[in-house]
Amino acid sequence: MRIFLLALLMLAGVSVAAPREAPFEDPMFRRCIAWMLDGNRGGLIENICRDEYDLPPPSLFLCARKIRTGFASQNDREGCAILFDDSAKRIREGYIR
Repeated sequence: MRIFLLALLMLAGVSVAAPREAPFEDPMFRRCIAWMLDGNRGGLIENICRDEYDLPPPSLFLCARKIRTGFASQNDREGCAILFDDSAKRIREGYIR
């Protein structure tokens, strides 16, 4: 019976890979979370964080924090407004399951 189920899953294209460890046990995942929240030390890991863990860029969190704490300049505020406008546009065009 197990062989039949395994064959059926393989035919259906379902992965039967070994389960991954819990994400928070992975040191790279922890580094990516820290990068996402504070935006520091991410130049070399940005691609890994976005591709492997599908994490958003830190700019979203940094701009959200600046909304509460204040912007350094008019240009800083305008940059965040453009970022959120672009994000809202992508949300409206997003795929609905």
